[in-house]
Amino acid sequence: MQTARLPLIIALAVALAACGARKDIRGNYLTETQLSSITVGTTDRETVHRTLGPPSTEGTFDRHVWYYIGRQTEEWGFFKPEIIDQKVVAIYFSDKGVVEHIQKYAEGDARAVEIVERETPTSGNKIGFFEQILGNLGALGGLGGGEL
Repeated sequence: MQTARLPLIIALAVALAACGARKDIRGNYLTETQLSSITVGTTDRETVHRTLGPPSTEGTFDRHVWYYIGRQTEEWGFFKPEIIDQKVVAIYFSDKGVVEHIQKYAEGDARAVEIVERETPTSGNKIGFFEQILGNLGALGGLGGGEL
């Protein structure tokens, strides 16, 4: 009787082990150790690039800002991943390329952006699928024997 239970216990243990949480890091998730190697006023762009890697993005309006964006998630089985931690680190450079300021943002600093679902109207006629096909066939007729 006990020998019949052993495969069942092993199968149950394997199934439970497969249901463990999977942690994942996406983007440039910087640690405090990495950031401590950057010194405001002395570290230059090249050293930041060599130490932290390329930034996730640069400032749109100010090219003197590098953003490092990272997220740590946890996923259980087939459920949607849950954000455990999210970091955005902005590194500001002077005109000479030296670190001027480091700003850290956490998930709580994020602002919700409302997405607008409406459609932008465009001018012109709406034509259907078959009208597009037939219109393109008519355009092909003029390709063969035209003058230069």
